[in-house]
Amino acid sequence: MATKIKPYRTEVATRIPSAGNMDVGELAMNIQDGKFFTKTTSGLIKELGGAGSVSLQDVTANNAITDQNITMNGSHFIFEGNLENAFETILQVEEPTADNVLKLPNSSGTIGTQDDALAYSVVFGS
Repeated sequence: MATKIKPYRTEVATRIPSAGNMDVGELAMNIQDGKFFTKTTSGLIKELGGAGSVSLQDVTANNAITDQNITMNGSHFIFEGNLENAFETILQVEEPTADNVLKLPNSSGTIGTQDDALAYSVVFGS
């Protein structure tokens, strides 16, 4: 009688196995996405074969960190509060005509906007 080999698997789209659920060299598959994964000796989960697309959701679900720049072409950051409702804060960029750098201060607090009269007058004096 033949032995069946069943790797660690899921049928939930975009789900990637966590390192804590796998041994080094063990195979896992996402049946829905048609992707295979393994755990490296450094403890990272790596997709095997193919170019496979990776979404930001995939990255954040695995608590990944990067020291590389992230370029977003025509996209916005959308922040949802604690309640998922019809209201969000959207951070978007107007079409630049030069290279610009915005720096956030090394302090905690609230960032004022042009519509915040008090903050605007403190920063711009008018």
